[in-house]
Amino acid sequence: MIVQEEWVSINTTPDVVERYLTSPDLMSQWRSPQVVLEPVQGELMTLNSIHKMRLKPLGLVGSDYTVTERDSGRIVMKIEGPWEGTELWRWFADGNRTVVQNRVEYEVDNPGLRVFVLGIGRFLADLDMRIQLERLRQLIEGPPPSITALFGGGTSSSTTPRNQRIEIES
Repeated sequence: MIVQEEWVSINTTPDVVERYLTSPDLMSQWRSPQVVLEPVQGELMTLNSIHKMRLKPLGLVGSDYTVTERDSGRIVMKIEGPWEGTELWRWFADGNRTVVQNRVEYEVDNPGLRVFVLGIGRFLADLDMRIQLERLRQLIEGPPPSITALFGGGTSSSTTPRNQRIEIES
C-alpha cells in the first residue's frame, strides 16, 4: 500500500476550511493545475457523489472518486481505476487555528504505472500535496507579510525612523 499524507495549520475556523474544501469555485483556486476534476454524478464532495480525477502528467489518465463518508470535519472517498484506495480530507479546530489533513492510501496494479509511481511519481505527488495545502492556507489567510514589512521597511511616508540606536547594558 502506498500512503501519502500532508498536514497544514490555518489561522481560521473549521467552517471556513470546509467551505474551501467543498465549493467547486473555491477549490479551483487552490487545487493543483496538474489535476482535472470532472463531475460524473452529484455535486462535488457531497455524499455518494462521483468525480473523475485525471492527472495531466499521466496524459489525463484518471480514477473515479466516490464520496463514501461526509460529515462536518471529514470527507472520505473511495478510489477506483488505475490507482485504487481511499482519500481522506479531515479538518479540526486547534485553538484559534484549524488543522487540515490530506491522506491518500492506494495501490497501483499496472506494472508500468507502478514503476513510475514508486519512482518519481510519488515524489511529485508529495510535492504537489504540500503545494496545494500551502495554496489553501495562503488563500484563506492571505499572503505572508513581506520581509521588508516585518523589519520596518516600507514606503518613504513611514513615520518610524529607519535607523534607530538600541542601547544594550552589559
